[in-house]
Amino acid sequence: MEKKIDVLIKGQGVVGLAVALHLSQRQLEIALSTEQVQPGTVPKQDARYYALNKASKEILDGIDCWPSGSDVTDLREMQIFGDEASELSFAPVNMNRPLAWIVKASSLNKKLLEKINLQPNITLAMDEGLNTHAPLTLICEGKHSAMRKKLGVEFDVSPYEQCAFATLIDTGSPHHGKALQWFIDGEGGAEILGMLPCEGNGSSKMSVIWSMPAPKASQYQIKTDVDISQALAEVTKHQFPNLQVLGPSTVWPLSASKAQQWVGHWSSNSAWALLGDSAHTVHPLAGMGLNLGLGDVAEMLKTLDLRQDKEYWRKLSDRYLLRKYERARKTDILSAWLFCDAIQRLFSHPSAVAKTLRNKGLIGVQKLTFIKSFFMLQAGS
Repeated sequence: MEKKIDVLIKGQGVVGLAVALHLSQRQLEIALSTEQVQPGTVPKQDARYYALNKASKEILDGIDCWPSGSDVTDLREMQIFGDEASELSFAPVNMNRPLAWIVKASSLNKKLLEKINLQPNITLAMDEGLNTHAPLTLICEGKHSAMRKKLGVEFDVSPYEQCAFATLIDTGSPHHGKALQWFIDGEGGAEILGMLPCEGNGSSKMSVIWSMPAPKASQYQIKTDVDISQALAEVTKHQFPNLQVLGPSTVWPLSASKAQQWVGHWSSNSAWALLGDSAHTVHPLAGMGLNLGLGDVAEMLKTLDLRQDKEYWRKLSDRYLLRKYERARKTDILSAWLFCDAIQRLFSHPSAVAKTLRNKGLIGVQKLTFIKSFFMLQAGS
C-alpha cells in the first residue's frame, strides 16, 4: 500500500532540510526529493560560510541543528571602509549577544542530513518514485529551480555585471570575531570586499567574498594563491603581513531576482509554494541570503500552525493560507531586496557625485546611532 504523503519538499539545501524537520515535528508525513549521484562522483569541497542572525538561529535551535565548536563563530564587530578613507563600525547593542554568527556551511548541512535520517515520518525518494502530487509541495531548489521553470513562473533577474570571488584565507593574526568590508573604486569598476571571521573565536581564518567586475573575476579564476594573496594584501593596505590564501576558490555571477508568483495550485487538492532562493535572491554584500530563506521557513510554519491550531478545517492546499504566506513574505523581502540593491548601486556608480555622497554617508552614519540601528535591523541582527 502506497504511503500517504502530506508535504513533498523539492530541494536538499538548508531551507528544504530545515522545513522538512520542522514539519516532521508536527506529525506530518514528509517526502524529501533526492538527487541521483553518479557513481564515482567526488563531492566538491564546500568552502562556504553563512552569516546567520538571531531569527535563523532560533529556527535551527528548534530542530536541534545549531552547530557547535569551531563550526560557529560569534560576529562581535564589523568595520566598513569607504574608498576615500571614510569608515563605519558596528558593535552589538547587547554585549551578551553577537551581531550574528558565522556558520560553516558543510557542517550545518551534515547536521541537518543526520537529523533527517533519524525521522521515521520523512521519506527520501527519487523524483521518479513521486509520480503523484502531494496536497502541498514546497519548492526549495535554489535560484536555478527546475520545478519553478516547469511551472512557468516568471523570475525577474537584475544582473549586476559583477561576479563574486570567494575563498578562505589565514590572516596570520586572531580575528577576535571582527568582520571587515571594503568598498573599492577599482580601475575596471566598483568592488566590494568582505572578510568574515570563521573557524572559531580564537582563529585567524576568514571567509572572503569579493564582488568585482566580471572580466576581473575571470582573471582571478586562473590566478595562483600567491597572486591572490598579494592582491588582497594591497586592497587591505597590508593590515595582515602574513596573509595566505587557503582555498578552494570559486566564482559566480551576481544578480538580484524575485519570482512574480510564490504560490499556486495544480488542482483544488494540490498546491505548491516557493521558498528560499527559488523565490528570491539578493546581493551578498549584507549576508542576508540564507536568513531570508529561513524567514520563509518561519512564515510557512506560522501559516500551517494557524491551520493546525485554529483553522483545522482548512486543507494543506488552502488558497487563503498560501496567499497569506505569499503576502507576508513579499512584504518582508521587498525591503531587504531594495536595501541591498540600493547600497550596491550607490557604491558601484562611477560618478564623482555618487562617490562623494557615499563616503560622506558612511561618516554621517557613523555619527548617528539611530541610523546605525536601522542598518543593523536590515541585516537582521
